[in-house]
Amino acid sequence: MEQKSFIRQADLGDINAIIKINRQCLPENYSFDFFYRIITDFGFACVVAEQDGKVIGYLLSRLERPFSSFLGMNPAKGHVISIAVLPKYRRQGLGFEIMKYGMKKLIEQKVSSVYLEVRVSNIAAVEMYKKLGFYIKREHKEYYRDGESALVMEWGKRKENEDNL
Repeated sequence: MEQKSFIRQADLGDINAIIKINRQCLPENYSFDFFYRIITDFGFACVVAEQDGKVIGYLLSRLERPFSSFLGMNPAKGHVISIAVLPKYRRQGLGFEIMKYGMKKLIEQKVSSVYLEVRVSNIAAVEMYKKLGFYIKREHKEYYRDGESALVMEWGKRKENEDNL
């Protein structure tokens, strides 16, 4: 019998599970302090997926405010820092649902856009982001430590994009 996954806002109690998934799934790893700071400062935009009480995927996002946003000009941007789903749970739409939940939380903060970096070789992720309304803005050569380039993808606040969420 297939178990149903539950998606919710992340909290500090999830930090060790998030770190474990990050280390298992991604070559880009961060320090405990980095995860702690993101969840403490931007927990409203951090998401976990659970199944049977076990965290099986996560999304870390943050707000980035240019100085001019404090003057009422340029609104904040959302930045998707990291998303991962344990291999056993992939290809079930979980990453898509995690992203939708996180995007809605960023939109509630009145962001003008959301951006992310994704490996050029990660075709499945690029296609998922396109379904959510992201477009490829540019390529960042040799972005990752191993020399692979990243696609910088952006989601702009437009009616048709919000309808995707």
